[in-house]
Amino acid sequence: MVHEEQTLSKKHKILAFTLILLTFVMGTSEFVIVGLLTEVSTSIGISIATAGTLVSGFAIAYAIGTPIVTGFVSRFPKYPLMLVLIAIFILGNIISALSSTYVVLMGSRITTAVVSGVLTALSMSIANTVIPKEKRSTIIVDIFRLYHCQCHGCTIRNNDRTME
Repeated sequence: MVHEEQTLSKKHKILAFTLILLTFVMGTSEFVIVGLLTEVSTSIGISIATAGTLVSGFAIAYAIGTPIVTGFVSRFPKYPLMLVLIAIFILGNIISALSSTYVVLMGSRITTAVVSGVLTALSMSIANTVIPKEKRSTIIVDIFRLYHCQCHGCTIRNNDRTME
């Protein structure tokens, strides 16, 4: 019996790359603040400890907001919803970059946290629905692989920085 390996079509490869890239960008948005706490605290005139709450606020919003908002928006078509959420994600990050107050920065971080969580859930759902069965697990692992590497890379960079 000859086993033929299923290959992805060009459409599926583009979709997989897009989902992987999207997750990478969202992970970067989440973790980049850790390496910038000193700069953020100086820029908006708050203590480093207060700037650190931007990380906690993101994590709490992600953990609590993601399942609630995902449940609410699950009735909408996935692709248009994804485009709207990506636009909100981009806008939230622009606001974060341009914010000059803690309240605005925290608000934009909370917004991007919830949107990131919903987009991650949508990415998994789309991969599970659209990618051929034989390749689903591989693509889903690849989506999370970059996210996981970012977690460790961010920790390493942060530790290197604190040792200077």
